[in-house]
Amino acid sequence: MDTIEILTVILLISASALSLALIYFVYKFVKSVRSIGTAIKALSDKLTPILKSTFVFLEKLTRITDEVESQLQISKSVVSDIRDHTDKILNVETKIRNGISDAAVPLLNNFRAIRKGIGSFWKTLKSK
Repeated sequence: MDTIEILTVILLISASALSLALIYFVYKFVKSVRSIGTAIKALSDKLTPILKSTFVFLEKLTRITDEVESQLQISKSVVSDIRDHTDKILNVETKIRNGISDAAVPLLNNFRAIRKGIGSFWKTLKSK
């Protein structure tokens, strides 16, 4: 055997070994990619119910928020109505107090004047 033939045989054996190694690593790579694909599918299958329940939760939260806003508007309206009625009652009370005061003060002044007049009359009557 000639050196060239020996080198050619070694080269062919090396090429065959490299081809087998390449096939093995491609097989391992494809297996890893399939494993990753399976893991992603499993994760996706697990996330789907979570996403669905999250959407249901958000819809319910939106409805609750709308109801709370509606109740808040009703409460504001009730408070405003109560404030208006309270103001009206206080205004009526002020008017009544002013009316009584306006009527009572002149009456008291008249009674004082009558008392002073009677007192002066008695003084004058006693001094004569």
